[in-house]
Amino acid sequence: MNRPPLRSPLHLSWLEKYEKSLKNMESASQKGNGILIEVAAQHPLREGKFPDEEFAARLNLGLKIYNELSAQENVKFYIPGSRHQENGKADIVSLSTAGKNYLISQGIPAENIYADDANNEIMGEKGVYNSTDECYVSCKLFEKHNFKKLHLICSPNQMMRKMLCYINFGYFPNIHTAAIDRMYHNPINEIFECIPKVLENNQKEEDVTRDARRVK
Repeated sequence: MNRPPLRSPLHLSWLEKYEKSLKNMESASQKGNGILIEVAAQHPLREGKFPDEEFAARLNLGLKIYNELSAQENVKFYIPGSRHQENGKADIVSLSTAGKNYLISQGIPAENIYADDANNEIMGEKGVYNSTDECYVSCKLFEKHNFKKLHLICSPNQMMRKMLCYINFGYFPNIHTAAIDRMYHNPINEIFECIPKVLENNQKEEDVTRDARRVK
């Protein structure tokens, strides 16, 4: 006789979160208005000020989706990311600023882009330094402004981690990925290091990441 697979308490708790996120999205689609697009930022910036190839690929996909949807819908962007450092080298501007400037240069009105203003309002001095922070701010914007649909644009290699972060905060976005030949996120590290941190809600490790990326 075939028996159903045994599922751990952690597995079951995430199944419950997933079902809740689907219900929340269904409710939003019926009651809300407009669309929010989160374009996951990528560090380090080129010359400390401009999106690199990978970040630009995501922004360009965001522009394509925006242009397809904005004729009939109120569409807004959220570009996350405080000012980062990596290996002792600090960007000159925040990831949010770099992404916002790029979109404005492509004709997107500044008032249609949430960036540092949203980071500061929702996260304050804590800043936005990882996927958990990004998805948290995005979900708060989604709730505050009563959007009906949520889109995420990220790397294929970080897709599962971002999805889990969103589920953890109660929402399940439409997901789009933008790939280049060589991407920042290592899929093996994602599977064995990053995803387990999210599944286990390891806040200590999240703080280690924030501290390493925060410009002192």
